[in-house]
Amino acid sequence: MEITERMGKIIEKKSEILEKVVRAMPPLPSIIKNLLNHTFYEEVSISEVVQDIGKDPNLAGEIMRLVNSQSFSLIRVSTLEHAVILLGVKNVFRIAIAMWVKNIGDTYLPGYQQKKGELSFNSFIGGYASKRIAEVSYPSLSYIAFSAAVLRNIGKIAIDQLILNKKSEIIQEIFKGKSEIEVEEEILGITFTDANYMIAEAWNLPEELKIPMKFFKTPHLVPEDIPEYIKFTTYIVHVGDVISQMVGI
Repeated sequence: MEITERMGKIIEKKSEILEKVVRAMPPLPSIIKNLLNHTFYEEVSISEVVQDIGKDPNLAGEIMRLVNSQSFSLIRVSTLEHAVILLGVKNVFRIAIAMWVKNIGDTYLPGYQQKKGELSFNSFIGGYASKRIAEVSYPSLSYIAFSAAVLRNIGKIAIDQLILNKKSEIIQEIFKGKSEIEVEEEILGITFTDANYMIAEAWNLPEELKIPMKFFKTPHLVPEDIPEYIKFTTYIVHVGDVISQMVGI
Protein backbone atom coordinates (compact mmCIF):
# COMPACT_ATOMS: atom_id res chain seq x y z
CA MET A 1 0.00 0.00 0.00
CA GLU A 2 1.45 3.37 -0.97
CA ILE A 3 2.14 6.02 1.66
CA THR A 4 -0.54 8.36 0.30
CA GLU A 5 -3.16 5.63 0.70
CA ARG A 6 -1.94 4.82 4.22
CA MET A 7 -2.04 8.46 5.26
CA GLY A 8 -5.39 8.88 3.53
CA LYS A 9 -6.86 6.27 5.87
CA ILE A 10 -5.37 8.06 8.89
CA ILE A 11 -6.77 11.37 7.69
CA GLU A 12 -10.21 9.83 7.13
CA LYS A 13 -10.17 8.23 10.58
CA LYS A 14 -9.12 11.40 12.36
CA SER A 15 -10.48 13.99 9.96
CA GLU A 16 -12.39 16.13 12.45
CA ILE A 17 -9.45 16.46 14.85
CA LEU A 18 -6.93 16.93 12.06
CA GLU A 19 -8.96 19.66 10.37
CA LYS A 20 -8.92 21.62 13.62
CA VAL A 21 -5.18 21.01 13.88
CA VAL A 22 -4.48 22.40 10.42
CA ARG A 23 -6.73 25.43 10.99
CA ALA A 24 -4.76 26.19 14.18
CA MET A 25 -1.55 26.69 12.22
CA PRO A 26 -0.53 29.80 10.27
CA PRO A 27 -0.21 29.47 6.49
CA LEU A 28 3.24 28.81 5.05
CA PRO A 29 4.69 32.16 3.89
CA SER A 30 5.20 32.33 0.14
CA ILE A 31 8.89 33.15 0.58
CA ILE A 32 9.50 29.92 2.54
CA LYS A 33 7.53 27.93 -0.03
CA ASN A 34 9.57 29.49 -2.84
CA LEU A 35 12.87 28.76 -1.12
CA LEU A 36 11.87 25.17 -0.47
CA ASN A 37 10.78 24.69 -4.07
CA HIS A 38 14.05 26.18 -5.31
CA THR A 39 16.02 23.76 -3.17
CA PHE A 40 14.09 20.59 -3.92
CA TYR A 41 13.00 21.00 -7.49
CA GLU A 42 15.18 23.36 -9.46
CA GLU A 43 18.45 25.14 -9.88
CA VAL A 44 18.28 28.72 -8.69
CA SER A 45 20.39 31.78 -9.39
CA ILE A 46 21.72 34.18 -6.78
CA SER A 47 19.54 36.95 -8.22
CA GLU A 48 16.37 34.85 -7.77
CA VAL A 49 17.26 34.13 -4.14
CA VAL A 50 18.00 37.80 -3.49
CA GLN A 51 14.70 38.79 -5.12
CA ASP A 52 12.74 36.36 -2.89
CA ILE A 53 14.51 37.41 0.31
CA GLY A 54 14.12 41.09 -0.53
CA LYS A 55 10.35 40.65 -0.22
CA ASP A 56 10.78 40.01 3.53
CA PRO A 57 12.52 42.98 5.22
CA ASN A 58 12.87 41.12 8.53
CA LEU A 59 14.60 38.15 6.92
CA ALA A 60 16.79 40.38 4.78
CA GLY A 61 17.80 42.39 7.85
CA GLU A 62 18.61 39.25 9.84
CA ILE A 63 20.85 37.93 7.06
CA MET A 64 22.67 41.25 6.82
CA ARG A 65 23.19 41.34 10.59
CA LEU A 66 24.55 37.81 10.56
CA VAL A 67 26.95 38.31 7.69
CA ASN A 68 28.27 41.55 9.23
CA SER A 69 28.71 40.06 12.72
CA GLN A 70 32.25 39.86 14.11
CA SER A 71 31.97 36.10 14.45
CA PHE A 72 31.35 35.65 10.73
CA SER A 73 33.29 38.14 8.66
CA LEU A 74 35.93 40.85 9.00
CA ILE A 75 34.70 42.69 5.93
CA ARG A 76 31.69 44.99 5.72
CA VAL A 77 28.91 43.69 3.49
CA SER A 78 26.53 46.32 2.15
CA THR A 79 24.32 44.41 -0.30
CA LEU A 80 22.02 41.44 0.09
CA GLU A 81 23.48 39.85 -3.03
CA HIS A 82 26.99 39.95 -1.52
CA ALA A 83 25.60 38.46 1.71
CA VAL A 84 23.98 35.54 -0.15
CA ILE A 85 27.22 34.87 -2.01
CA LEU A 86 29.24 34.82 1.22
CA LEU A 87 26.78 32.66 3.14
CA GLY A 88 25.90 30.34 0.28
CA VAL A 89 22.42 29.64 -1.01
CA LYS A 90 21.88 26.51 1.15
CA ASN A 91 22.85 28.37 4.31
CA VAL A 92 20.52 31.24 3.43
CA PHE A 93 17.69 28.72 3.03
CA ARG A 94 18.53 27.22 6.42
CA ILE A 95 18.52 30.64 8.07
CA ALA A 96 15.14 31.49 6.50
CA ILE A 97 13.50 28.25 7.67
CA ALA A 98 15.05 28.42 11.13
CA MET A 99 13.92 32.03 11.58
CA TRP A 100 10.38 31.26 10.52
CA VAL A 101 10.15 28.23 12.82
CA LYS A 102 11.53 30.39 15.63
CA ASN A 103 8.83 32.98 15.04
CA ILE A 104 5.98 30.49 15.28
CA GLY A 105 7.69 28.25 17.86
CA ASP A 106 8.50 30.96 20.41
CA THR A 107 5.37 30.28 22.36
CA TYR A 108 4.42 28.84 25.73
CA LEU A 109 3.07 25.30 25.47
CA PRO A 110 1.34 24.46 28.78
CA GLY A 111 0.25 21.03 27.58
CA TYR A 112 3.79 19.95 26.80
CA GLN A 113 5.15 21.94 29.78
CA GLN A 114 7.52 23.89 27.55
CA LYS A 115 8.42 27.48 28.32
CA LYS A 116 8.41 30.19 25.68
CA GLY A 117 11.28 29.59 23.26
CA GLU A 118 12.04 26.01 24.32
CA LEU A 119 10.29 24.42 21.36
CA SER A 120 12.10 26.48 18.73
CA PHE A 121 15.46 25.99 20.48
CA ASN A 122 14.89 22.23 20.65
CA SER A 123 13.94 22.24 16.97
CA PHE A 124 17.07 24.12 15.98
CA ILE A 125 19.43 21.89 18.01
CA GLY A 126 17.90 18.79 16.44
CA GLY A 127 18.18 20.43 13.03
CA TYR A 128 21.84 21.30 13.51
CA ALA A 129 22.64 17.80 14.81
CA SER A 130 20.84 16.23 11.84
CA LYS A 131 22.70 18.49 9.42
CA ARG A 132 26.07 17.49 10.89
CA ILE A 133 25.21 13.78 10.84
CA ALA A 134 24.15 14.02 7.20
CA GLU A 135 27.32 15.90 6.23
CA VAL A 136 29.36 12.97 7.51
CA SER A 137 27.20 10.08 6.36
CA TYR A 138 25.23 11.30 3.33
CA PRO A 139 26.16 14.90 2.35
CA SER A 140 23.48 15.26 -0.33
CA LEU A 141 20.82 14.87 2.39
CA SER A 142 22.19 17.65 4.58
CA TYR A 143 19.62 20.28 3.62
CA ILE A 144 16.66 17.87 3.66
CA ALA A 145 17.66 16.49 7.07
CA PHE A 146 18.08 19.97 8.54
CA SER A 147 14.74 21.20 7.20
CA ALA A 148 12.77 18.14 8.33
CA ALA A 149 14.40 18.24 11.78
CA VAL A 150 13.71 21.94 12.29
CA LEU A 151 10.06 21.34 11.36
CA ARG A 152 9.70 18.09 13.32
CA ASN A 153 8.00 19.57 16.41
CA ILE A 154 5.58 21.90 14.71
CA GLY A 155 2.62 19.59 15.34
CA LYS A 156 3.01 20.14 19.07
CA ILE A 157 1.86 23.73 18.64
CA ALA A 158 -1.31 22.53 16.95
CA ILE A 159 -2.35 19.89 19.50
CA ASP A 160 -1.05 21.50 22.70
CA GLN A 161 -4.57 22.40 23.84
CA LEU A 162 -5.65 18.78 23.36
CA ILE A 163 -2.68 17.69 25.47
CA LEU A 164 -3.54 20.23 28.16
CA ASN A 165 -7.12 18.96 28.39
CA LYS A 166 -5.86 15.42 29.07
CA LYS A 167 -2.67 16.33 30.90
CA SER A 168 -3.18 14.30 34.09
CA GLU A 169 -4.14 11.15 32.15
CA ILE A 170 -1.15 11.54 29.84
CA ILE A 171 1.30 12.01 32.71
CA GLN A 172 -0.02 8.90 34.46
CA GLU A 173 0.50 6.78 31.35
CA ILE A 174 3.99 8.16 30.71
CA PHE A 175 4.95 7.27 34.30
CA LYS A 176 4.01 3.68 33.40
CA GLY A 177 6.85 3.70 30.88
CA LYS A 178 4.97 4.41 27.67
CA SER A 179 6.37 6.77 25.04
CA GLU A 180 4.71 10.10 24.34
CA ILE A 181 3.67 8.88 20.89
CA GLU A 182 1.99 5.78 22.35
CA VAL A 183 0.18 7.85 24.97
CA GLU A 184 -1.01 10.51 22.52
CA GLU A 185 -2.38 7.85 20.18
CA GLU A 186 -4.06 5.99 23.02
CA ILE A 187 -5.65 8.97 24.79
CA LEU A 188 -6.12 11.58 22.06
CA GLY A 189 -6.43 9.38 18.99
CA ILE A 190 -3.83 11.60 17.30
CA THR A 191 -0.11 12.19 17.78
CA PHE A 192 1.87 15.34 17.17
CA THR A 193 3.63 13.50 14.33
CA ASP A 194 0.22 12.88 12.71
CA ALA A 195 -0.30 16.63 13.02
CA ASN A 196 3.14 17.18 11.47
CA TYR A 197 2.11 15.22 8.39
CA MET A 198 -1.23 16.96 8.01
CA ILE A 199 0.32 20.40 8.36
CA ALA A 200 2.99 19.47 5.81
CA GLU A 201 0.20 18.28 3.49
CA ALA A 202 -1.68 21.55 3.91
CA TRP A 203 1.51 23.46 3.16
CA ASN A 204 2.18 21.26 0.11
CA LEU A 205 5.64 20.29 1.33
CA PRO A 206 7.54 17.59 -0.60
CA GLU A 207 7.50 13.93 0.45
CA GLU A 208 11.17 14.27 1.44
CA LEU A 209 10.02 16.41 4.37
CA LYS A 210 6.60 14.92 5.12
CA ILE A 211 7.85 11.38 5.77
CA PRO A 212 10.65 12.27 8.24
CA MET A 213 8.30 14.70 10.00
CA LYS A 214 5.76 11.90 10.42
CA PHE A 215 8.08 8.98 11.28
CA PHE A 216 11.15 10.45 12.98
CA LYS A 217 10.00 9.08 16.36
CA THR A 218 9.30 5.66 14.81
CA PRO A 219 11.66 5.36 11.80
CA HIS A 220 11.29 1.56 11.76
CA LEU A 221 7.65 2.07 10.74
CA VAL A 222 8.42 3.94 7.49
CA PRO A 223 6.54 2.02 4.74
CA GLU A 224 8.58 -0.28 2.52
CA ASP A 225 7.63 1.54 -0.67
CA ILE A 226 9.32 4.76 0.44
CA PRO A 227 12.62 5.54 -1.36
CA GLU A 228 15.74 4.57 0.56
CA TYR A 229 17.12 8.11 0.75
CA ILE A 230 13.94 9.30 2.50
CA LYS A 231 14.16 6.38 4.94
CA PHE A 232 17.77 7.31 5.60
CA THR A 233 16.78 10.93 6.16
CA THR A 234 14.16 9.79 8.67
CA TYR A 235 16.78 7.89 10.67
CA ILE A 236 19.12 10.89 10.59
CA VAL A 237 16.36 13.14 11.96
CA HIS A 238 15.60 10.48 14.59
CA VAL A 239 19.21 10.56 15.81
CA GLY A 240 19.27 14.36 15.71
CA ASP A 241 16.16 14.39 17.88
CA VAL A 242 17.75 11.95 20.36
CA ILE A 243 20.83 14.17 20.60
CA SER A 244 18.70 17.24 21.33
CA GLN A 245 17.07 15.30 24.20
CA MET A 246 20.41 14.02 25.50
CA VAL A 247 21.77 17.52 25.93
CA GLY A 248 18.79 18.39 28.08
CA ILE A 249 16.80 20.54 25.68
